[in-house]
Amino acid sequence: MKNNITIIGSGLTGPLLSTILSKKSNLNINVFERASDPRKINNFSGRSINLALSKRGIDALKFANVYNKKFESLLIPMYGRNIHDINGNATFQAYGNKKEHYINSVSRLAINQTLMDCAEKRGNVHINFDMKCERVDLTTNKLYFKNKIINADSPIIGADGYRSIVSENISELNNTQMEYVNIEHSYKELTIKQKNNEYQLDPNALHIWPRRDMMMIALPNLDKSFTCTLFMRSSGKNSFEEIKNSQKLYDFFEKYFNDAIALISNLEHDFFNNPTGQLIGLRVPKWKYKNKGLVIGDAAHATVPFYGQGMNASFEDCHILGQLLSNKDEYNWEEIFSEFSLNRKKDADSILDLSLDNYKVMRSDVLDKKHIQKQKLSFVLNNDFPNHFIPLYTMVSFTSIPYSTALERGKIQEMILNTLIDMNPDELIDYNKPKAKELIFKHLSKISNE
Repeated sequence: MKNNITIIGSGLTGPLLSTILSKKSNLNINVFERASDPRKINNFSGRSINLALSKRGIDALKFANVYNKKFESLLIPMYGRNIHDINGNATFQAYGNKKEHYINSVSRLAINQTLMDCAEKRGNVHINFDMKCERVDLTTNKLYFKNKIINADSPIIGADGYRSIVSENISELNNTQMEYVNIEHSYKELTIKQKNNEYQLDPNALHIWPRRDMMMIALPNLDKSFTCTLFMRSSGKNSFEEIKNSQKLYDFFEKYFNDAIALISNLEHDFFNNPTGQLIGLRVPKWKYKNKGLVIGDAAHATVPFYGQGMNASFEDCHILGQLLSNKDEYNWEEIFSEFSLNRKKDADSILDLSLDNYKVMRSDVLDKKHIQKQKLSFVLNNDFPNHFIPLYTMVSFTSIPYSTALERGKIQEMILNTLIDMNPDELIDYNKPKAKELIFKHLSKISNE
């Protein structure tokens, strides 16, 4: 007998989750997507069109049997940050101390199209496009669309983003409120086109123009262009609100991003025609309602993009939920939803905290001598104490260590790094190894770096 599952949303999380669920032959998955099929149209939504794929996301894709040579061809490896200072000088800061320590630039559209193809090929996944669900009632399992009402007669999973109608209904039924985190900064997409059929910057790095209270980044595309994202205040000094005409735009770029002007040939057009996107995090207090509803991905825990973990965290959700179902042929949905949300929520909250912290690192700390020293020393300590000291960025991006564990260990490691550097601020080669060993073995337990 077939068991039905209804998923709202077919952005990135929805099709991956449906692909993973489709491995269970006794499940029938119906997906409702508000937009048209992105494989037939290509409309730019203003959302970031580049994403960073790392280990957690790759592990989930492998679990879904999606990650293969064809999928790998969509990826461009980035081995570190190329820091462009205000004088036009560039310096490279590696992400890690191992050859496998790199993240991958990938097109949002390409990965979305690929995941939809994979889901539909399974046979028991049905994606319904142009079906904007305006309201959900989990007490009756009813879905309300513009011109029809559908009785889902099955558990409903919300993968419908940070403005999730499923999250709203779960919060209403649980008498809780969703917590939105607005950092008062926004973003806008710009483009560095290819020149003479070549990249204008190193394609194997994430480029950052850090300017303390704002920054611009650039990620490579397969067509040899770069997608730039300018992050700054929505209003006030040095804000999107301030730049109202071409003269103000060029004055601003000449002052803060002078070396980028020659790279962005369509600066004026992109700035005034591309939408300004919001940067909002979300914490949903309760992720489930009885055996009837669950939220996952951004619908449960949207984060800001400064750790490149939004997609990876959502994909890891799918992986974890899929593992809970692996050995089951009958489904106690309330038990499954409870176990998933109980175990996952603390990690989802932690990646938002980590991402908010990393915005300061990217726009400011990367310029500071002590931060660079700590990064280099963290690699030395990892080489000397590999089972105890793992750099925070490595834990988040290159391992499956829970985000909450990474957050707590990161705080301890920051204390250790500060202590060691304050003892010997100018020499890392001959750092106080006995003191490091004492601190590390006292405060950090052994941990797997897988």
